Amino acid sequence: MSYRIDESADQARQEQARLRVLADLRDPSTRRRLAAVGIAPGWRCCDVGSGAGTIAAWMAEQVGGEGSVVSIDVDTRFQPPSSGNIEVRALDVTSEPIGDAEFDLVHARAVLEHVVEREAVLDHMIAAAKPGGWIVATDADWVQFDAQPVPEPFATLSSCLRALSSHQHGFDPTWGRLLLQTFLSRGLVDVDAEGDVWTMHGGTDSAEWYVGALARAVGVLPADVFPPGFSVDAAIAQARADDFAILSPVSITVRGRRPA
Repeated sequence: MSYRIDESADQARQEQARLRVLADLRDPSTRRRLAAVGIAPGWRCCDVGSGAGTIAAWMAEQVGGEGSVVSIDVDTRFQPPSSGNIEVRALDVTSEPIGDAEFDLVHARAVLEHVVEREAVLDHMIAAAKPGGWIVATDADWVQFDAQPVPEPFATLSSCLRALSSHQHGFDPTWGRLLLQTFLSRGLVDVDAEGDVWTMHGGTDSAEWYVGALARAVGVLPADVFPPGFSVDAAIAQARADDFAILSPVSITVRGRRPA
């Protein structure tokens, strides 16, 4: 599962649908966590890896006309263009700075876990925050997901594609559990962490945020990624059946402020 989406119309369509499912499922929790740091009218905010742009749009409502939001992604095809108090920027955070002490809030969800340069990107996020500004990041820890009895053939599909993503693109399935200590090691203050787990029911948004990503990925992979005789179609169908139910990975949100 690459962090970048290729140019094919089918891949783009599948990713757009997955991002909307992810927003419907996870935006309520993200909004609660951002409200808890006090986002308010007049704030200048940055959403890193903004995907469909739904959190950037919510931020824009909170900060009002006196504030502003910069919505950053390496691929901005999946969100509306700049308008009002939202500026959309195409930017590769693995190699380009985000800003220089200019934001009251810098946020990233499900970004750092997917890039090899995650610690450098976090440093860019911290550098972009004003003294006293908040940095908020959410990433997953997959240890409990893999420890549960995931049914076959979906278990093989999931493990094979995550292993490939780790090998080829630097995905780290343990990054969520490392966020807290990583924030503390940067000297951030008021650091705190919270987590979410939910039931992934087949054929619903609760599972489709992940199943949809797997279905998109297998469309561009060679068949020899999987064991001989393995049926990708059967694994996807299993995870979309009414009787499919497993626990999600742990989604961990950590927040901290740059010292004033």
